[in-house]
Formats: sequence, structure tokens, C-alpha cells
Amino acid sequence: MASSEIQLTNLTYYYPDTDRPALNNLTWGVQRGEFVVLAGPSGCGKSTLLRALNGLVPEFYGGKIAGSAAFRGKLLSDFPERGIARHIGMTFQDPEKQLVMTEVEREIAFGLENLRVPQVEMRRRVAEVMSFFDLTSLRRQKTADLSGGEKQKVAIASVMALQPDVLLLDEPTSQLDPGTAQEILDLVKRLNEELGITVILVEQRLDRVLHLADRVTAMYGGEIEYDGDPSGFARHAADVRPELLPPVTRLFVAAGAKQRPLTVKEARQAVTAQFPVQEPAAPVEVRGKRFLNWLGGRSKSETPALLAKNVRFAYPEGEEVLKGLDLEISKERLTAILGANGTGKSTLFRHFAALVKPTSGRIEINGRDSKGCDPADLAGEIGYLSQNPSDYLFHDTLWQECQFSRQLIGLTTDGADAEREIGEVLRSLGLYDHRDRNPRDLSGGERQRAALAAVLVQKPQLLLLDEPTRGLDAGQKDSLGAWLNSYLAQGGTVVLITHDVEFAAEYAQQVVLIDDGTVAAAGSPQEMLTRGMFYAPQVGRVFRGVADHIVTLQDGVNFLKQGENRL
Repeated sequence: MASSEIQLTNLTYYYPDTDRPALNNLTWGVQRGEFVVLAGPSGCGKSTLLRALNGLVPEFYGGKIAGSAAFRGKLLSDFPERGIARHIGMTFQDPEKQLVMTEVEREIAFGLENLRVPQVEMRRRVAEVMSFFDLTSLRRQKTADLSGGEKQKVAIASVMALQPDVLLLDEPTSQLDPGTAQEILDLVKRLNEELGITVILVEQRLDRVLHLADRVTAMYGGEIEYDGDPSGFARHAADVRPELLPPVTRLFVAAGAKQRPLTVKEARQAVTAQFPVQEPAAPVEVRGKRFLNWLGGRSKSETPALLAKNVRFAYPEGEEVLKGLDLEISKERLTAILGANGTGKSTLFRHFAALVKPTSGRIEINGRDSKGCDPADLAGEIGYLSQNPSDYLFHDTLWQECQFSRQLIGLTTDGADAEREIGEVLRSLGLYDHRDRNPRDLSGGERQRAALAAVLVQKPQLLLLDEPTRGLDAGQKDSLGAWLNSYLAQGGTVVLITHDVEFAAEYAQQVVLIDDGTVAAAGSPQEMLTRGMFYAPQVGRVFRGVADHIVTLQDGVNFLKQGENRL
């Protein structure tokens, strides 16, 4: 029988100035070499649990704690200063906040220097982890210039250089494109299988990680609601927390099937046993590269919401990011922009918000050249949500944050109308009960929604949302999608950057793929998301070769229910 690695006994923890426990009387343990996934809705205590496992609460965050946390039988509080870092390492939701040195090699060596590891040993460890994580070619690279996936690999490598016994990962793929996310998770699995590292991983995108886990621990309200194998978790979630189900399992549950597959492979086996596999269809031609007018249904006289004509842009002393990009986006639609990290998507959004101006080419915002637009003058017209929610949160309460946001563009902040409009936004995002809390005390997913609320209460005509679903669980994504559909029905326009292919498949009318600073392809979700390898929703992968038109959950449910076929 495996020996105990970590043991919590009656652990209760309160953050400062709160009367609700973030962790409530937890008794829980992890065995050596286990791969455990922590699941649960945003704000349920997952990240707090990780912080308790490496001593950050209450030592760093303050607050009140009761009960005990032990590593191999020794209380964490009994370890000398920094001593627990030799055994338990952690990477946080945002790798940028974890990187403190300017160069990759120096970043990896930083923790070793703090622990006073001898120089000869330090060189060996740095060389080993750079080789394992394929970072050798980036040895002298500035950390600020790395892509999102490279930053995540450096953050994990810097922790692994300490040679910990336990690796804690807080949503390590939330900012990564599907291909890079899979690369990171493959590395984590290798650490677990080949080096025997105990892994405890928090992830909202459970479809990415359930097949890797030995065990799933599901939390709700600071308590453990389920603790067992992944198959049992699927049954538990179907009965108690359907919002936690991965897409393929939700598909079968919604169709009334008895089976509860966790992976695309299991789901495909069930589907192909009942439905015939067709010959591969001819590739769908999607338009790309040069100027696009692919948003059908717009009259020739109607001005597009956003227009990019042969746009080129380079940051000072940097390589060219946008390389002759052409794109037209019509009004009253939701357009999802996909693409790998570092391909220019966020830079394009900064152009659409007039925060930067093209080196050459032309950006038009509702028919106006962006070079003549002041970003401040666009505040009531365009709502722009960047990747970092902390940029939007600096008041004492969430309600004050929303009031201030409205005040900036001249909307009323008091009275029945203002209270109703702010309340509607907060309720739609599941934040109304947090209206009197300090936004900085919220969880990562809650802060993401709080920043979004601060943008939405301005009632802009056009929304630019950069990774709006990061840190949200499936239920919260459904609520956000419903709000966006209502916004579109009232004449709004939405453009979002996302690595969440499932969300794009469910809610987008058009999909754009950006690659190397240009538009590689664009079209409807059916055109763009049915034949891809990485940019395809799980539901679409289940039906590939059986019904290639399916991209949404409801399409899949309707297909499974047709005829006499039953699963």
C-alpha cells in the first residue's frame, strides 16, 4: 500500500475579514505518486486548498486557521523557513506573476539560489530541467518576450529545479491554446509517471485532465463533496453537479443515455457502435489570407463594426506582430478569434480599441479611422476586457467598482435604474452575493467575472473580450453565453479571443483563425471547427466521420435521439 504524502485533519481556514470559511473542516489525504485533480465551481476553495498544502495560508495571506496539515507525518508549521519548498512546489494561475528574473536560465536558477544550493549542483539541475522541458534554446531569452506556453513551462521548470516531491498546479492551461495546453499536460504526466512526482492539479477544463487522473476530489462551498475515481466522479456530477461534467459526458447525459463516457475515445466507441461511419467528406473550403468579406447577411451599404485593411504593426525594437492582416466584422454577431499563443490576437484587439495604431494599413471602428480616435472617447462605445482582470479592480467593493465604471462614461450610478442595471449584470455572472466584497478577495474565476461586470455595466455597443471564459466553470460559461446572446438580440456586437473551442462552437456565429499575424481562415463554426485536430470541440470529435456537421451540444443530443438508435 502506498504511503501517505499529504494529510489534512479537520482543517478550517478563514481569509481575513470574512465570516465564511474558505475551507471547512477538511480531512483529506494524498498518497505518494498519485495524480489528483481538484474539481469544483469557481470560488469553492480549490486554490485555497493548494495554498494550505504549501503553507501560504495563513503565513502569507493571514486569516484564521484550525486543524492541521502535514507532509509525510510532519506538520507544515514545523518546517523551517522555506523548508517546505524543498518538498512541495506550486505554480499559480498566472505564470507572469511567478516569473521574477529577466532571463530564462536565471529564472530557473532563482529558487535554487534562495535555498543556497551549491553552484555545481545548481548547474546540473538547471541543465536537466531545461532539457526535460525543451527550454535549452531559450536559455538567454527574456522572460517578458516568451509566449504564454513558454512562460508556463518556465514556471513549472523553475519549481521542478527544486526537485520537490509534490507539484501543485493551479489551472496551468487556462491561458493556453489547445496544442500548447496538451504539451504542458503531457509534461506533467511524464513528471508523475517517470519521476514519481505527486501531482495535485486544479483545472476548470476537466475534459483536458480527467483521463490523466488517478483520483478526483470535487469541492463545493469549502467542503469535499466527492473523493474517488474519475468514473465515479462522472456519476456524481451527473446527479449533483451537472455543470462540472466534461462536454462528452454532458452530451450523453443530456441525450438520456445510460453510458457516462469521460473521454472522446470512449464516446466515439459508443457512437460508432450504433451509427455507421461515413467516407471522409471533401475538405470544406474556407477563405483566408487576403481581405475577407465572409460575414453573410450584411447589406453592402451597412458599415462594418470593425475593419482591418492590410494592417502591419511592430512593437518598438520588436519583430513584426501583424503582417498584412485583413479582416471585416459585421454588427450584431458574435465572432470568435482563435489561434496559438503569440500570433497577434491581443495586439489586434488593442488596435480595435484604438490603444495602439497600425504601422501601416488601416483600422476602422464603425467607419472611422482609428488614427483619429481617442481611446477615452470610445469608452461608452466599446467595452474592452483585457486578459488581466486585476487591471480593472481597485475599489473597496464590487458594487463600487461597477458604479465607478458607469461614472466614467456619464451613466447614472445611483437610483432605481442604475441599481437594476448593475444588479442584472451581477446576477447574470453569479456575482450578486459578492457585491459588497472587495474584488481582490475573490477567487481567480470570480475576479475574471468581476472585471467583465465592470465592462458590461457600461452598456457598450461593441464588446472586445480577451479570454473571458478563463477561470469559469461550465455553469458560469453557460450563464455568460446566455447573457451574450441577450446582448446580441438587443443589437450588440461581440468579438472575443478564446482558447475555449467549446465556447466558440456553442455561441459564435463566425470563427476566425489567426496565424503568424495574418488571418489564416474564417467561416462559420461548421466550416471551421468540424475538420480540425486541435481547433475542434469535443462533441465534434465524437461525431467525426459519423455526422461531420455537428459542433454544438444540442446538435449532438438531437442526433443521438434520432431514429431507433439508443445508447
